[in-house]
Amino acid sequence: MKKNLWIPRQMFYRVLWPALISAVALAVADIADALVVGARVGERGLAAIGIVTPVYMIYNLIGYGFSTGGCVTHGKLTSAARNYDALCHFRTLAAWLLGISAVIAVGGNLLMMPLLSMLGVDGSRPELLALCEAYARPMIAAAPVFMLNFILYDFVRCDDGVRLASLGFSLGCAADLALNIVLVLILDMGVLGSIIATVAAQAISVIVMSIHLFTGRGVLRLMAIMRAVADPKEIRKEVFSSLTIGFSTSIRYVFQFLFLPLGNRLLLRAGDLGIIDGDLYVAVFDVVMNVSYVSSSVFQASSETMQPLASVFSEEHDRDSLKCVLRLALGWGLALGAALAGLLALFAGPVSSFFGVTENASQAVSVPAIRIFCLSAPMGGCLIILMGFYQSVGESKLSSLITLMRSALFLLPIAFVFGMFYPAGFWWLFPACEAASLLLLGMVTHFRRKIVRDADIPVFSAVMDNGDHELQRVMEGIERFCEEQEFPMKKAMQLQLAAEELCLVTLEKAFTGKPEEYIQVTLCEEKNGDFSLRIRNSAPYFNPLDMKMGRLQQDAKEEFLDSIGVMMVKKQAKALYYRNYEGFNVVLAIL
Repeated sequence: MKKNLWIPRQMFYRVLWPALISAVALAVADIADALVVGARVGERGLAAIGIVTPVYMIYNLIGYGFSTGGCVTHGKLTSAARNYDALCHFRTLAAWLLGISAVIAVGGNLLMMPLLSMLGVDGSRPELLALCEAYARPMIAAAPVFMLNFILYDFVRCDDGVRLASLGFSLGCAADLALNIVLVLILDMGVLGSIIATVAAQAISVIVMSIHLFTGRGVLRLMAIMRAVADPKEIRKEVFSSLTIGFSTSIRYVFQFLFLPLGNRLLLRAGDLGIIDGDLYVAVFDVVMNVSYVSSSVFQASSETMQPLASVFSEEHDRDSLKCVLRLALGWGLALGAALAGLLALFAGPVSSFFGVTENASQAVSVPAIRIFCLSAPMGGCLIILMGFYQSVGESKLSSLITLMRSALFLLPIAFVFGMFYPAGFWWLFPACEAASLLLLGMVTHFRRKIVRDADIPVFSAVMDNGDHELQRVMEGIERFCEEQEFPMKKAMQLQLAAEELCLVTLEKAFTGKPEEYIQVTLCEEKNGDFSLRIRNSAPYFNPLDMKMGRLQQDAKEEFLDSIGVMMVKKQAKALYYRNYEGFNVVLAIL
């Protein structure tokens, strides 16, 4: 393992496991309704959930549009030490999102019958219509709870609260499954019990993650959020940037909203024509979509692990670390995702039975459908990770391209063709769509080799261990870099002094001589003419800007002598900030 990549690798692994737990828990929660309802109510209950599922797509469109782009911007703002902007940015997004969700909750229930008709069920199927209405009304009324869950999860995760976000999400998902068992299987409340369990689980997640606003280590504090003041023009600019980034990928849920009713209508039409058993194929379609949530969970976890780190490294112009976390995300995602898809394909029969599709004739349809879908999982997973990467580094055009290819350009036309002319093999649309999307993306990126938006900014980056000789090597590298970039003599000397003093105090006061103690130094000239110097180290919590830790408190004279160098840096720097992020200490000096 290259020493220069030790820090980004450790940061990735620190986030990966909580993200995997959350993703698996989310997959379980996603399928809990279908799993329990299928066992109790049967194929008709599965069909009802499948018909109402597009409403979740609207939730995902809005929730991820605000939260995903918002957390990317939050990471950039906090990395640049713009904490008041970050607080006002979160407050504005949260207020807008809650307002929109309140409109959905009221308007959706007032227009329930037209909505269900648009989703493909009407009075011609009264029993199915009643099941759909019983499921949809509580779900739409609870829209604010769902939206709070979206924004808290992503922001807490990116505000150095990965473990709490994972805990809250996982507890909510476990509660969803447990309450489904109690309300549906034991109390026999059917689809109504299922959606009550889901709403209660969302509320539990929100309560747990809200703890971060009172006790977390990051920037977000409830009182600070309420009191923060910043330039309104800057906040509007950052909010617009967040929504542009977020909706560049969440727009896929608009097309999924169209895709699911389209698939249901095409399969029911084929059933009316006597080509297939329409109700069975709609139920199997719901099973396949639930399998897709499980198979994509690992890839989504890899993407969520990478995104906040890629956002930070992009802001720091650290291209080597960017490439490192992308390779790790692709490697772990493909390894675990392909293995999971293989298991789902191997045990397609038991998987079908879990969802209530138990008869031999029904499994003759569901088993091949699941296995055909699993062929598409690795290709789709690569696209999920690449989409998250481009989104994090500000390449919204490429992330939008992936979204449009997978959700509209290929998915809808291919679904229409298979539904009209080959409904029995409807499931082949998934590998066909992913393969076409991956091929076109490869062609586009072949001619567009720019990976990160700021590749034209020269950057010095080096990693040193706790050896005495290492500091001299890094300082010589900084001196050469300043000469090559023709930095003004005074700025070059200030940068070298700041780097040397901050590294020295870390070596002497934070490190203990153990193996794998590293300091990462990143230096560049920003586009606005400022010079940014970042010192990241792997020591336990250590803030060199206060010099009031450990043994230093025992000797005031020694503390004063040790802090002289840092005081000189403070005096010369335009701004000097400290932050502990994902277990690593970071000092940012702007000169």
